[in-house]
Amino acid sequence: MTPAAEAPGLASALARRLTWMMLVRTVVISVVLGMALWLGRGRSIAEVTLLGLVVITYLATIAYAVLLRRGFAPTRLVWPQLLGDLAVTSALVHVTGGAQSAYTFFYALTVIGATSVTDRRGAVLVAGLATALLIAVSTSAWARVVPLPTVPQVEPWTQTGRELIVTLGRNVGALAAAGVLGSLVAGELHATQASLATQRQVVADLVALNRDIVRSLTSGLVTIDRTDTVLTLNQTAADILGASPASIGGAIDQIMPGLGARMAAVPADGALRRIDVTLPGPPPRVLGVSVSPLRDDRDQVIGRVVNFQDLTELRRLEATARRNERLATVGQLAAGVAHEIRNPLASISGSIELLSRSAPASDDDRALMAIVLREIERLNALITELLEYANPRPRLVVDLDAAVILDDVAAVLRQDRTWGPVAIAVVGDRPLTLAGDAAKLRQVVWNLARNACEAAAAGGGHVTLRGQADDDTVRLVIADDGPGIERAHLPNIFDPFFTTKRRGTGLGLATCHAIVAEHGGSIDVDSELGQGTTFTVRLPRVR
Repeated sequence: MTPAAEAPGLASALARRLTWMMLVRTVVISVVLGMALWLGRGRSIAEVTLLGLVVITYLATIAYAVLLRRGFAPTRLVWPQLLGDLAVTSALVHVTGGAQSAYTFFYALTVIGATSVTDRRGAVLVAGLATALLIAVSTSAWARVVPLPTVPQVEPWTQTGRELIVTLGRNVGALAAAGVLGSLVAGELHATQASLATQRQVVADLVALNRDIVRSLTSGLVTIDRTDTVLTLNQTAADILGASPASIGGAIDQIMPGLGARMAAVPADGALRRIDVTLPGPPPRVLGVSVSPLRDDRDQVIGRVVNFQDLTELRRLEATARRNERLATVGQLAAGVAHEIRNPLASISGSIELLSRSAPASDDDRALMAIVLREIERLNALITELLEYANPRPRLVVDLDAAVILDDVAAVLRQDRTWGPVAIAVVGDRPLTLAGDAAKLRQVVWNLARNACEAAAAGGGHVTLRGQADDDTVRLVIADDGPGIERAHLPNIFDPFFTTKRRGTGLGLATCHAIVAEHGGSIDVDSELGQGTTFTVRLPRVR
């Protein structure tokens, strides 16, 4: 007696079958009883009763449909409908002649309907109820137990007992056959539906698993057809490429420019193994891309699978490592040269001082000796910078607030009139707690801020020192609105002896880079001609 939808996943199928059953019921009642009323064309009590049964059937069907549409459980609507159909059929049979009624086949229709919405036991039970009701209605009409009106010219009580038994036997046999057949059909249908529901659930689970796997990938995954049209892309791909669902159906070159030409160079069933594709910026990004053919279950190539990762940070770290190696080599060489130069300079300086004391000199000679001594001091300062860069003193690590360093450097620079009126602003988060060497980090901020002031003096006259902190990083951002740096110079900006200044040594930024690297951080530069330059120092945070 369990409704067929109690198996998981069959509720929607049961709802559809109930809908069809309501539709068939409405059509049958409308056609059969409508014709009966039209052919009768009278106003007898029986005809009024038939009209009442039609109205009751319509109202009940509307109520069932409303409940079903509002989410009422389909399993709770099965038996009310079946029992209601049996009740209406019994009333109809009784008022139209009992066993002699032309509508006893409605019982069989109800049994057939039960096979589609219940299991085998339910179908047998409905058949048994239909048989019992048919016998009860027929005998009550024959014996005049229930005085209901009858259709004119149909008088069931005129039958003999033998005729009643024969008529009932014929009808009961038909119902029994319908019940047996219906129970078999219901059993098979129920088993088929359960198996289908299980298979659907397995397929749904596999689809969900596949979707979860694709969504959980840390690399981007894009599938395209043979015309390079995007079919699917996972969330990681959308995040890396900045793509949206609207990208599906577009060309692959719209989201990964240049990849189409690279793929066109290999056959459709060929593969591209780990190529670098650069996406235009700003800032430019480097993707490590692999392309393999997409095949169907017949092993036919139907497109390609594009798998990629964002290698921008990895490439940046590789470039930083190469630069650090190059800087270390240059620093060691510079330190050796500095030692060799410092001794002769000391001798030259001492000799000039002796000459200036031992004999009177003309004004021109004294001026020349002053120039020599001044240049020797400048060379000594350069050598000191070289030695500091090549052999820095050990770090004195303490907990410090980088916001205080920004404030102190800004206060000193505001008093320096070397570069004229430059507005220096300090903004951002406070405090900026980290562990480091206060003197060395102050040197980094000083060098960057002084360079920014010199650049701003030739531009808009504004310098901003900004401190920012997140969960594990402190960022010190020094920005100016000066003339900017040519993009061709940016890759070499931290190299020793590289400078764009007329009297620069090219060691200031190299030293800053070395100090930041020593603290486990990084330093980056972004510049546009005519818009200014921004240096960003990233350091590990202590909370």
